Amino acid sequence: MRVLIATKELAVFDTLKDIKDVELKEALFSGQIYEGLAGVQLAIIDFEDVVPHPRSLDMIKKVLAETGVIFVSSQEFLAQPDRWLAEARAAKGDLTALPQQKAVAFVSYSGGTGKTVLALDTAVHFARRTKMPVFLAEFTYGESALPSMTGKDMPHKLFDLATQLDVEAPKYKGVTLVPMDYEYCRDLPVRQLEQYFEEQMEKHILMVVDSRWPHGLIGAVQDEIDEWFVVATPRIDTVENARRLHQELEKLERKASIIVNQKSTVDSLALAGFEGSLDLPKTRQPDRLDGQLGREILSLIYGKKNWRKYEPKGFFANFGRRFSSGGRGLSALA
Repeated sequence: MRVLIATKELAVFDTLKDIKDVELKEALFSGQIYEGLAGVQLAIIDFEDVVPHPRSLDMIKKVLAETGVIFVSSQEFLAQPDRWLAEARAAKGDLTALPQQKAVAFVSYSGGTGKTVLALDTAVHFARRTKMPVFLAEFTYGESALPSMTGKDMPHKLFDLATQLDVEAPKYKGVTLVPMDYEYCRDLPVRQLEQYFEEQMEKHILMVVDSRWPHGLIGAVQDEIDEWFVVATPRIDTVENARRLHQELEKLERKASIIVNQKSTVDSLALAGFEGSLDLPKTRQPDRLDGQLGREILSLIYGKKNWRKYEPKGFFANFGRRFSSGGRGLSALA
């Protein structure tokens, strides 16, 4: 039985040290708690003793609640150690892994490639499958596409979120949304925006960025991005633009991949001699956000083998796909 301990209370260690079937895992930082939860059946945590780095304590509490790991304070444990050890032995402890903290960006020179749909479907599917906190940040020059795509009223956008402590970001299907209002944000110090996004990254496991390239405010997050996905469609102009942007990002020493969106069997001319890291087929009503696109992208982000753990198996794995394949391509949202 594995027990994770994050407390300064030595009596906890004294109580557990002579129990033969107990394997102890110690944690001092919030990140160590998150990384150490796999396979744990009991967590003994005094949050006042935990250093909140690199994740917030509120996020760790949310993760504990979502994963179902039994967790108690040292005081609770020491009051009834036999009870909590018995409950822990009865627990399955089958949490084999948690997704790594990641930050990815969908970018393009061209509009109409479907990157907003891809970004939102990726974030929604991540929230649906992992129950872990995820947020999507938008970098655009025009009107935000998120209100129309989600059907949610979003009176507070990035300017309000970055400058007012009492304003909460809108949420959609488990995803925290950070819509852009460029005309208001353009004069904010980049460092102020950096601080806001740093706070968001402390609270979330996955950050998804949807951005035109170039963008005047992308500097607020670009150093945090683990991988850039350049989105193209089977049009000669977007393919050429994707090539150029991919080269530009590589010169900046950014890890970049190309996603070919809306690909079909008749697109050989525009894609002659061109190969992306991921080809996404045309889908029926992609704005339904059923996860068909997000599933493929998350498999690219985390690796197929690792992401497979979060997907249902058997009949239910294919159930949604019956209604999502077909002839109509992605909407022209940028």
